[in-house]
Amino acid sequence: MREKLRYLLCGLAMGAADVVPGVSGGTIAFITGIYDKLLNGIKAFNITFFRLFFTGRFKEACAGIPWGFLLPLVIGIGTSIFSLARLTLYLLHAWPEALWAFFFGLIISSIVLMTRGQRMPAGNVLLLVAGAVAAWFVTGAEAMTASHALPNIFVAGFIALCAMILPGISGSFMLVVMGQYAFILSAVVHLNLPVLLTFIAGGLCGLMSFSRVLAACFRRYPLQTNAVLIGFMAGSLRTVWPWHNGTLPALPPVMDGMVLLALLTCACGVALPLLVQYIATKKTF
Repeated sequence: MREKLRYLLCGLAMGAADVVPGVSGGTIAFITGIYDKLLNGIKAFNITFFRLFFTGRFKEACAGIPWGFLLPLVIGIGTSIFSLARLTLYLLHAWPEALWAFFFGLIISSIVLMTRGQRMPAGNVLLLVAGAVAAWFVTGAEAMTASHALPNIFVAGFIALCAMILPGISGSFMLVVMGQYAFILSAVVHLNLPVLLTFIAGGLCGLMSFSRVLAACFRRYPLQTNAVLIGFMAGSLRTVWPWHNGTLPALPPVMDGMVLLALLTCACGVALPLLVQYIATKKTF
């Protein structure tokens, strides 16, 4: 029961992060130590599952799915997206610098924790730098104008959910780049079912295909893949820095109370992963 509660809380955090352009649910999964379990859970929906399911052998089809992990996680993500969308958008509008600073501190602390104790030969350092450079340029892309036809929504779901499971590359940000973010968020708020179902269908196709690619990379090249993903997280700091001049990070225009509040929330973001790791290592069950 304790584990299911943990997965539910991870899902809530992932859903809240996915609403914000620039923050990845994959980053939260990476930080909370469920990333491998997430990839394996998605991979469980394979050809065998669909063959059994669509021939009416539901019990056999569902036997290989880790429901004890996926159900509380998906419930948490869905609950967070549908219930916290308005709150997150309010904070993004009313206190943007404080919110971005919190995520900035969260990612910085997580990068430090993930690199600590890791073997980093020259090849892995180069991969980390390459991942950071790639994320830096992707997250600096300008938004395009796109139609909201259902085929475009399907493609947007496919790309966004592939990005969602990549630490450092935000699915919401990719929706911004594709010109679909406000439209999809409005569909969530107003329960526009045709749009939501099309988006979900595209997202599921993206998740089930891309998760296999990532799982294969982790299986064959674990240290190298880890280095690239940490690089993605480092490059994504471009979008979560609270102040920008155009698309580039900049210093705050004035030193006021908002800067102090941002420093405080950044400190909270730095402290949170450290606290989580301390509890995980010290508490025994």
